[in-house]
Amino acid sequence: MGLTANLPRLKPASGELLHLDLMRFVASAGIVFHHSHEFFVPAGRNPFTVREQTAGLALFVDLFFVISGFVIAYIYSERMHSLRDYGVFLQRRAARLVPLHWLTLLASIAVWSLFVRLHCAGEHTPSFRPKCIAETALLVHSFLFCGRPFNGVTWSLSAEMVMYIAFPLFAFVGAKSARLLIGLALVCLPTAVALAAYQNEWNWLSASWIDLPPVARAVPSFAFGAALFYNRERVRELPASGSLLAAATAGLLAAMIFGLPQLITLLLVYAVAIAATGADLKCRAPSAFVRRFAPLGQLTYSVYMWHLIFILILINAFGEKFLHGNLFAAAMAAAVCYIGILAVSYFSFFFIETPARRWLDGVTLFKPALTNAIPL
Repeated sequence: MGLTANLPRLKPASGELLHLDLMRFVASAGIVFHHSHEFFVPAGRNPFTVREQTAGLALFVDLFFVISGFVIAYIYSERMHSLRDYGVFLQRRAARLVPLHWLTLLASIAVWSLFVRLHCAGEHTPSFRPKCIAETALLVHSFLFCGRPFNGVTWSLSAEMVMYIAFPLFAFVGAKSARLLIGLALVCLPTAVALAAYQNEWNWLSASWIDLPPVARAVPSFAFGAALFYNRERVRELPASGSLLAAATAGLLAAMIFGLPQLITLLLVYAVAIAATGADLKCRAPSAFVRRFAPLGQLTYSVYMWHLIFILILINAFGEKFLHGNLFAAAMAAAVCYIGILAVSYFSFFFIETPARRWLDGVTLFKPALTNAIPL
């Protein structure tokens, strides 16, 4: 008790978007499970078959994109009136993402270097080419591909930065016509769906959404999230949004675990996002459950960035080599892994990310014109 009493407590960035905060954490937990659950596959069952069946869990990243589009529009739609404002916006987005990205990139390089030295590296070893590392560091590897990147989840950060750069376009369209922006999102979605089906020889039911190029995958979801904000009056009128959120989340988890077609699962992702934004826009007091667990949403980015390194060491390297087949030992190793991810994410958020972001926000590259923004 004495050791933890002085530790900072997690608090939501604001009291306005608690349902979205909670869903961000649920999405990050789903991604962690997605990258580790083959470890629990019983002996004799092909883990690759299990991973293929539950590939829909990867669509939690698309929920991130939708939430990001909504929250960025929520914060900045009325605060970007000049190129200087745009520069400050990009500076703050980079300050939020880049410090932890670079730290986990260095940690991933160190871990893989040790594996190579110990001759433990396999076919999934990232590229050590300086060009590939530089592209990853600069977050341009979602469209300049030269090899397998370190900390592979960073493809989504690269795509996210493209969305930030393009945000003034979404804001301009949304400000002119909320219906036009939702129309734009609805045009982007079937276009990306058609591309996914084309890659699978027009087999719609087997089309793999997660195999789309990163930016093509991010655009429809980010645009849809921004459109939810600009159409917020209609979203606010959604009846029983809290109950719909619970039902949509349960349906989404079932679709992901039992292998429903990814395009159907994607629609459930959007249904969850609509229900969560509707619940937050109603301005009613959220349930005790939401209030209690929504602060965990602050750890979303940390969990997302650190989890592959922990899984790589504690599950892929140590667990599968020494513990696979022993269910109790496997469960203990997984528990240590998940607790370690949460613990490091907590300290990362408070003692690395937050100080780094505040310091970088204070660097006067542009005249600070945006204040009191909610960190995403």
